[in-house]
Amino acid sequence: MNIDLSKYSNRHSASNKFRRLAWEVVWLLLFRPTPRWCLNGWRRFLLQAFGAKIGRGVRIQGGVRVWQPWRISIGDNSWIDGGVSLYSVDEISIGANAVISSGALVCTASHDIASETFDLVTKPVSIGDCAWICSRAMILPGVSVREGAVVAAGSVVTKDVPPWTVVGGNPAKVLKKRV
Repeated sequence: MNIDLSKYSNRHSASNKFRRLAWEVVWLLLFRPTPRWCLNGWRRFLLQAFGAKIGRGVRIQGGVRVWQPWRISIGDNSWIDGGVSLYSVDEISIGANAVISSGALVCTASHDIASETFDLVTKPVSIGDCAWICSRAMILPGVSVREGAVVAAGSVVTKDVPPWTVVGGNPAKVLKKRV
């Protein structure tokens, strides 16, 4: 099979491209340069201005990378640490009291490796209430990390994580129950 990327079709509409461009400018000039430890309200305001659904008491540190805010919902009192990347080509749902630690990647898109044109494939990601995604963990498209689950640092999660379970490794496997 030959891959011919000249035939790749970007399925994002022109209006979506304009919104993405507007968000990129706001992120670059007003969101990203804010100090990590303060201005959570300002960052919440900017995300909500672009359609994100954000609960009360949410802490979003500077340096968080968001692809499309209008595809993100975050429950009350959750924390998103600096260096986190929310690649929200599809929906990302984060429950209440959840934590996503520094450098983690939540990814909702990939490409069809069997397609000659490397077609984009998207699936939503769900992170439950009280879940913890540790530093440098990667959550892949279509995964649900259920309530109270913990994803160990550096893990790559390719399938759903049961509630109140600790997973780790690449690919992530169940290590123990969270008590």
